[in-house]
Amino acid sequence: VVECGFQHLDESDVSAKFDQLAVEVSEAMEMSEFSSQLEKLIVNDELKEDADAIRWAANTQALASQTPLAKTIDARLETVIRQKMARSKKGASKHDEKSNAEQHERLLDEPTYHDMDTPVSADAGFVTRKVKRNGAWCSFVWLGLIAVGVVAIVAILKVSKQGDEFPTVKPWLPSQYEASITFRMPYMNLVEPVFVHTDEVLGAQKLSFYGGTQEYILNVTGPSYQIIPVIDSIKCFTDGPSSLQHIFPQLTAFEPMHGKTVVNSIECFTWKYDVASTPDNSSYIGTYKLYVNAVTNALVQFHFVGHNVVLGGSHTDEYIIDYNYIREGPVAPQTFHYRVDTLNCTGSSDETINVPTSLSSPWHDLHMRMPEGHDARMEAFDQFALQHGKSFDSSSETMHRASVFHANMQYINSMNRKGLSYSLAMNHLGDRTHDEMKAMFGRKSLKRAADNEAGGVYELKHVALPDEWDWRPQGGVTPVKDQGNCGSCWTFGYVICDMVHSMLTKVKKKRKSTGMIFLFVNSTTGALEGQWYRKTNHTVSFSQQNLLDCSWDEGNNACNGGLDYQAYRWIIKHGGLEPEATYGSYKNLPGFCHFNASNALARVTSFVNISGVDELNEALVTVGPLSVSIDATPPSFYFYAGGYYNDLNCKSGIDDLDHSVVAVGYTKHLGKTYTLVKNSWSTHWGDNGYIKIAQEDNICGVATSPTYPVLA
Repeated sequence: VVECGFQHLDESDVSAKFDQLAVEVSEAMEMSEFSSQLEKLIVNDELKEDADAIRWAANTQALASQTPLAKTIDARLETVIRQKMARSKKGASKHDEKSNAEQHERLLDEPTYHDMDTPVSADAGFVTRKVKRNGAWCSFVWLGLIAVGVVAIVAILKVSKQGDEFPTVKPWLPSQYEASITFRMPYMNLVEPVFVHTDEVLGAQKLSFYGGTQEYILNVTGPSYQIIPVIDSIKCFTDGPSSLQHIFPQLTAFEPMHGKTVVNSIECFTWKYDVASTPDNSSYIGTYKLYVNAVTNALVQFHFVGHNVVLGGSHTDEYIIDYNYIREGPVAPQTFHYRVDTLNCTGSSDETINVPTSLSSPWHDLHMRMPEGHDARMEAFDQFALQHGKSFDSSSETMHRASVFHANMQYINSMNRKGLSYSLAMNHLGDRTHDEMKAMFGRKSLKRAADNEAGGVYELKHVALPDEWDWRPQGGVTPVKDQGNCGSCWTFGYVICDMVHSMLTKVKKKRKSTGMIFLFVNSTTGALEGQWYRKTNHTVSFSQQNLLDCSWDEGNNACNGGLDYQAYRWIIKHGGLEPEATYGSYKNLPGFCHFNASNALARVTSFVNISGVDELNEALVTVGPLSVSIDATPPSFYFYAGGYYNDLNCKSGIDDLDHSVVAVGYTKHLGKTYTLVKNSWSTHWGDNGYIKIAQEDNICGVATSPTYPVLA
């Protein structure tokens, strides 16, 4: 108090102020808390409070001598008083000394001091309080030093611990081993188990997928083999020498990361390689991480996440390889040929079926996912782009499409390795994301069959049906068409297609889903062509462009969606539809309606709904080709290449139907019936533009809402 310049207060006020402070902090505060509060009061000059209030606080009985805090305050107070008296005596008059003595006497006579358990002798009190005060301050100093020491020790331990959590030795990558790994692509919901035998000394490798359903045996100097399922049997095909494929990344560019992380319930160190940009500055970034067991340094997981920073989050490339088990050591030579010896292996050219080419070699999948596989990835994509006439406006778009292409290629190869009754192959849709394809072909809000103003519902006649039926060889089906930009923008340019979709969406307030563009006219004209053939025995190609240009008033939105029954209504009102010969062929975009009724053929009076598999088959035989709506959103449908399609992920509910096609017949395989369906995605898709869809479980909803027109 004296040092802070509060000499104007007499001892009684000082004593009272300390008493007040003690009351405020009371027994709930520790010594350090009291010291902090006292310092705050002094700094804020709060010792100048009203004297009456100070005396009132001093007269309270809150401080009892039994509390250690009270004794400490008492000791401090007497020390302050003694210091003040000593300073006052130095060079002061007798009057001042007498005055100070009286003040001291008066202060010691305060009621608060009579209630305290303090020494009666003033001198003894001063000595005791001074010792206590000095001891308290020493305690504060020691506490501060101890705190600093603790912080320093914690920092040293933290640095030491971080040093222990920093990997210093790169994991050993064996050249002779057997391994069980799992390849995952979250974007495609793909999980693929793989068992690998590799012996670089022998120059041989075997990759087994799905428990040996499909195997690839690679030899550096001798013949390589593919053992794959073909429809309902296992086939073996020979090929030339092939390089061995890496399932481990080359770690030259990988850097260690501080700290540990838990992966697959294992505490791991991390090695990381960042791809800031590709060599052509395409703004494609990504991070490769290799996780290794922190104790054994064994490989645990390889993980990549990347995206194009220019195109934003439209597509994130992510894949994971889990190393479930690795045994290092030589591989028995018979591992690479014992199964080949039991099969009659032939060259791929000896078979009429499609065998994977270098573009889609499944055994390259893992190697292409490694950082060093960049050149191979781009080479495969360049081949795809050349084959399908693709071109891109920027390197960013190129890298984005290449990433999507390889994700789709991985999915195709993985599905083919499952030994399904159908096969997939890369096609012109390969650089499209799933969301983009859904937008092109997808989601149409259909009315239920009973509400579409049909003239009737087909009733079974219970006629005898042949085992198989197909209108194609009879001439009732026109060639497969390509809907092009109206649902397939790949020949037109992605930006222009999106602009067209956007503009057309604004034309009608009642929005049809983006993408059902050419589909309704294709299925409508397909059914109409079948009915015209049955009536006249002549095949005529009716103009889809006629419906595209002219049926707006019925609710169809040209290149932004439509429905078959809306097209039927327009044909009924206008007395028919023009053939391509007079109106013009399909042009990929809507134009001005120039319908000429004098050229119209096929006057339609009504249309009929069909519901049920039995009704579908009977109508196919007795009526003709039918307009059919299906679910076309599964990736397996986009890349269908042949065989008997039975993917249970292809839904059949009325609200799941998003694509219109033409049913032209049915066939049987292994006792099960499949509908022959004509698509509109060109002959590059499917089995020359067609697909066989299982009728069991009503796969894809083929039998949910078929229709056909009735001619006058």
